[in-house]
Amino acid sequence: MNINFNLFTVFLTFFAVQAMADSHMHTVSGTVTGCSTKNAVHVLIYEESGWKGMNHSQEKIYEPSKSGTCDVSWSMEVPSGPYALASFEDENGNGKLDFFFFIPKEPAGFYQFSGMGAPKFDKMKIDVDKDMDSIEIALP
Repeated sequence: MNINFNLFTVFLTFFAVQAMADSHMHTVSGTVTGCSTKNAVHVLIYEESGWKGMNHSQEKIYEPSKSGTCDVSWSMEVPSGPYALASFEDENGNGKLDFFFFIPKEPAGFYQFSGMGAPKFDKMKIDVDKDMDSIEIALP
């Protein structure tokens, strides 16, 4: 009886420790380059489940710099896992990225993507398992 109880306790402890490790938060940070000093810049983090519907899991909005610099430094906390990163400059101030026939009408960029066509999550994702910095998202 005592051996079964001890094995059960070890079993539960293992899964509790694993669950805590999986939920550890990491800081992901970087810079958005190529933006103007006139408009707010949005930085978006996507999980794979929200990618196709463009449903981001986190968003931070950075107001235009008063110092005259056009680069925006950003930082977010995320649990371990795969993510895609995007940013856009909200030129008309409506709080969303506007499109014309699926093409962004405002400056928009993705981390690890440059090219034509729709960006694919698997090609852009980063696997966050530790703090990450120096991530640059360039706006056109």
